[in-house]
Amino acid sequence: MPAYGGGPPRPQLDGRLLQNSTFTGTDKPWWTNAGMTPKLEGGTFCVTAPASTNPWDVLVGHNSIYLPGGATYTLRFRARTNTAANPLIYLAPFDNPTNVTYLNKGFTTGTAWKEYEYSITTTYPEPYRLAQLQFRLGKSTAPYEFCMDDVTLTGAEYAYRADAGPDIKVNQHGYLPNGPKRATLLYGASQAVPWTLRRAGGGATVATGRTTPTGFDASASAITHVIDFSHVTTTGRFELVYDGWVDRPSHAFDIRADLYDRLRTDATRFFYTNRSGIAIDGGIAGAAYARPAGHVSDSPNGGDTQVPCQKPKSFLNNWTCSYRLDVTGGWYDAGDHGKYVVNGGIATYQLLSTWERNRPAALGDGTLAVPERGNGVPDILDEARWNLDFMLKMQVPDGLPLAGMVHHKVHDETWTGPPMLPHQDKKPRELHRPSTAATLNLAAVAAQAARIYQPYDAGFAARLRAAAERAYAAARANPALFAPYEDRSGGGPYNDGDISDEFYWAAAELYLTTRDATYLTAVRVSRFHTAGTAFSQNGFYWGSVAALAQLDLARFGTELNDREQIKGWVVAAADRLISFQKAERFGQTYTPTTGRYDWGSNASMLNNQVVLATAYDLTGNARYADAVFEGLDYLLGRNALGQSYITGYGSNDAKNQHSRWYAKSFDARLPNPPVGSVAGGPNSSLQDPLSASWLYGCAPQLCYVDNLEAWSVNEITINWNSALTWVAAFAADVAGRR
Repeated sequence: MPAYGGGPPRPQLDGRLLQNSTFTGTDKPWWTNAGMTPKLEGGTFCVTAPASTNPWDVLVGHNSIYLPGGATYTLRFRARTNTAANPLIYLAPFDNPTNVTYLNKGFTTGTAWKEYEYSITTTYPEPYRLAQLQFRLGKSTAPYEFCMDDVTLTGAEYAYRADAGPDIKVNQHGYLPNGPKRATLLYGASQAVPWTLRRAGGGATVATGRTTPTGFDASASAITHVIDFSHVTTTGRFELVYDGWVDRPSHAFDIRADLYDRLRTDATRFFYTNRSGIAIDGGIAGAAYARPAGHVSDSPNGGDTQVPCQKPKSFLNNWTCSYRLDVTGGWYDAGDHGKYVVNGGIATYQLLSTWERNRPAALGDGTLAVPERGNGVPDILDEARWNLDFMLKMQVPDGLPLAGMVHHKVHDETWTGPPMLPHQDKKPRELHRPSTAATLNLAAVAAQAARIYQPYDAGFAARLRAAAERAYAAARANPALFAPYEDRSGGGPYNDGDISDEFYWAAAELYLTTRDATYLTAVRVSRFHTAGTAFSQNGFYWGSVAALAQLDLARFGTELNDREQIKGWVVAAADRLISFQKAERFGQTYTPTTGRYDWGSNASMLNNQVVLATAYDLTGNARYADAVFEGLDYLLGRNALGQSYITGYGSNDAKNQHSRWYAKSFDARLPNPPVGSVAGGPNSSLQDPLSASWLYGCAPQLCYVDNLEAWSVNEITINWNSALTWVAAFAADVAGRR
């Protein structure tokens, strides 16, 4: 079948494995340090190396070289200097915890061009590693000019082949006795074929049937059949076989009623080990996750206790500030050590919403592994408060410019890389300019939290309400202070040029908490307060939050005279999602408008399941809950790769998600992500170098690899796990009542 042509162009390799070997018109992607500016002279690359102490003080380098282990390569280049010199040539894995080196040799240069050639054998035990080439020009007592040309690295390119496992794709975790049970078979036959459900391990037959041929699926680039065994209510452990292939069973799976009980707590426990500013207790989180507090005042980093504002930059109109803030606490956002208000905002909202939906005893006090358990407050609210306190600290104090506004984010001045525990981060931290989006996130989430915490801590609830109203007023006074895309050194930009949805969400939450008619007026004049405009088949996310307003207005706006209309908009959105789901061969709750899967596609599916679940709560119609359960099948293995995207769930689960501290594949002393961590999932745009190399031309569902370096398809984030927390809690709750 033809490959799907999504994703970026495959890197054009000049000299097989290096880009721009002849320096034609540009010095990119080669880089320098030590303040050197490259000069291109007649197709050669020249720099003036300053005097320095160590060879590695002065570098010219090339990143993202695609090298498999156990292979032989030839490096060739020409070089000259304006005086006798002794540089070094160095080639090694870019992220190199075990100090593997492929090449580290000195060479002599003079005023005449000279050709150099080296044979290299990669020895890293893993099959593939991104490598970095360095010309080390340091350890010279005086400056000198270094020029190079025709730099080539030749040898076998790495060809990645995914192991998609058995032909029958199932929910590897399992199915509910009284829920939908479907699997997807990848098989070229155009006619129905027989299938058998049997006890796991080749045991007794439980049910038989014939597949429903469903034709070619473009998202998987495969011919598909659907196996429906929903009528089976027998519990136990099972497997499926098809068309006489008795020795090619599916992954084994359970059928049982308590299927999602553990996932409800595991997904929520993810947040404790992501806390900043507190030592993680191995007795609570597990010994593998114990670590010192990150970003406090201890050496080697200055921490988040007195963080200055970023230096003036043109894309921020040279904004800076003269104050410092204590912004300790909160959650690390994703694979890096940044803390972001807009991402933390929706994550905190979803934890609070998980509780507010029906105040589940299963997430009450003493149910989670958190230090605060036993304090009389539901544990999920204790966890949410850790980030709420951080968000409050990000608000500009009274008497300062932009008072009441909220700083967009705090992170390192420049990027770090894995592996690195938070307390090992040596980079200076900086506060980034306040934004209207961040300010409205605080307004919305603090307003929501104020009503939820009222029974447990009235003083905290009052503080939250005051901060929310202050933030909303500040946002009204500064309605267009946007976070620019260019502000991405050391952390993600989280830029958003349309914040009308944030205004709608904040007004809705403030109304639901205060019942103040001023906020209701703001809700009703919003362009989103009309049929169909708040929901997208692509799913809501941190940059598109209008759906959150309508979900909460429908659920909690009991006195609104237009509540039935709002409920109708939610149900109509859910009906539309079900119509798309029925056309999908893998049961996914995601049919992107472009046909291409987005960054965080798994979270898009989960957030669409939140819409479906809310429709169930509003109507009691079981078909909406069934759509949620079937949507979970995709995330737990019923997909083209046969990949469970949730760590610790299923026989082929993701465990190498991108993270600086859950980095076992880089450093065996570190852990994998905690059980219950969800990977971002297939992403047609393939923004990271490894995915762009391995997965070029992938069909949407195939744009994924469980590799720590594949950050655009395999990261973990708090706002993706908050979506999983919400859905898992719903699934466990509804399954327990069937």
